[in-house]
Amino acid sequence: MQTTTPLPTSGAQRRILAGLSALGVLALGACASLPPPTAQLAVSAAAVAHANAAAGQTAPQPELALARDKLRRANQALADKDNLAAGRLAQQAQLDALVAESRGETVKARLAAQEVQAASQALADEMARKKP
Repeated sequence: MQTTTPLPTSGAQRRILAGLSALGVLALGACASLPPPTAQLAVSAAAVAHANAAAGQTAPQPELALARDKLRRANQALADKDNLAAGRLAQQAQLDALVAESRGETVKARLAAQEVQAASQALADEMARKKP
C-alpha cells in the first residue's frame, strides 16, 4: 500500500488556499442570492409570442422551436429555484426568438416581392397585348 505524504505548504500558500476557499463560498452565495429573473422571463415570453406571430404560416423554423424549448426550460429552472440558469435560458430564448422573427419577416418580404413581381409582369403582359 502506498502512502501519500501531503505537500508541504507554507503560511503564504495556506493563506492563498483559504482566500480561494472564501472566494468560492462567496461565489456560491452570490449565485444562490440572485433574484428570480421574472422580468427577463416575461420579455422572453413576449419575444417568443411575437416571433410566433411573425412566422405565420411559413416553413417551420428551428429557431422558434429552440426558443420555445429554452423558455420552457427557463420556467422549469425558475420553479427549481435555479435563478442563474433560468436567467441564462430566458436570455437565450429571447435571442432565438429574435432570430426566428427576423427569418419569418424575411420570408414574408420575399413572398411579397414575388407577388409584386408577378403582378408587374401580368401588367406588362397586358399592356403589351393591347398595343395595335
